Amino acid sequence: IDPYTITELGFGRFKNVVTSLQLERIMTKSGPSEGKLVRPSDSRKPEKIGFIQCVGTRNKEHNYCSTVCCMHATKEAILAKKRVPEIEAKIFTLDMRAYGKGFEELYKKAEDTYQVKYVRSRPSFIEEDTKTKDLIVTYVDEDGKLIKENFGMICLSMGFVPPQTTKRDSQIYQIELNEHGFIKTTEFKPLNTNRDGILVCGSFSEPKDIPDSITEGSGTAALVSALLVDQRGSLIEKKRYPPRMEIDYENPRIGVILCHCGNEISKVVKMAE
Repeated sequence: IDPYTITELGFGRFKNVVTSLQLERIMTKSGPSEGKLVRPSDSRKPEKIGFIQCVGTRNKEHNYCSTVCCMHATKEAILAKKRVPEIEAKIFTLDMRAYGKGFEELYKKAEDTYQVKYVRSRPSFIEEDTKTKDLIVTYVDEDGKLIKENFGMICLSMGFVPPQTTKRDSQIYQIELNEHGFIKTTEFKPLNTNRDGILVCGSFSEPKDIPDSITEGSGTAALVSALLVDQRGSLIEKKRYPPRMEIDYENPRIGVILCHCGNEISKVVKMAE
């Protein structure tokens, strides 16, 4: 979903309102701040960061769950705590959907080990303090009380929608779409479309995370293999290799390349030296 369309949350107007992908980029070692968690407005470390879930979905227009956002925000909150241990991280969510293998454990680890706070609420409005560039979030807590709370940064977990080309492609290949605009499948045949020989996997049929997409990719490969079983070996050509070069008596040349992305190598090797 285009974050610019959710005007009440200030994306595009307030520099310190970012999407989850932008925050991921900021905290990446190869990112603009070399992995340091800093605010886009002034390059300072935020004292408090908030995550708003289900942005643009689970509403009348897009009444479905985007599947990946709960755990993605949890992972990013943990990363934020690792980058800035003193930061306060708060996740605003309608409910936690930690349904996959290891998801519940990560959710509890975020709460118990990293003190990530989860609030059952959907913030309705964000304002900016023009002097400090802090963000003032308005929401109703679980007791029905109206709260205004300041944050240094806000991360929006944008909901998933089908690619704009999905409708065009479905018309070309005569594939049916479901009510949300994704490729239509059935409950017991999640990889099959309405046309024989045309299969679907991953987020083309509904929002999915990486493990589910990989599983479905393997499933479609198996189904395709079954369709092509009578053609097995018919397109295989004998490989031709260039003649072997005689390098046995040449002086060896050895290159040592050290990558400084991540934190593993830097724990044992002083990269600057």
